[in-house]
Amino acid sequence: MGLPNGRRYADYISPVSTRDRVTGVVRALALALPRRRKLHPQDAGGGYQGVRREFGRWVVRPMTGPGSRHWISKPHYANRAIPGNDLKAAEDWMLETLGI
Repeated sequence: MGLPNGRRYADYISPVSTRDRVTGVVRALALALPRRRKLHPQDAGGGYQGVRREFGRWVVRPMTGPGSRHWISKPHYANRAIPGNDLKAAEDWMLETLGI
């Protein structure tokens, strides 16, 4: 549904200022850079996120570092043999895999 004058709601007709351009570039760069997760002060960074379901498999990812970002990197451990509705078996597999 358009406005009576034929424009869309978010049309911007004025020239874009240098400040707006710099702000846009800074936001784009901030989104592209990996963010450091704020962890508990006593966490040494060796922890894992726990088991969860991704793309039809159970995965275990670390809290930080390579493999910690969903959609970007491969998880450290993955298993497709456990059915999706068996969380208890997936948790047992995670504990066995991590040696806990």
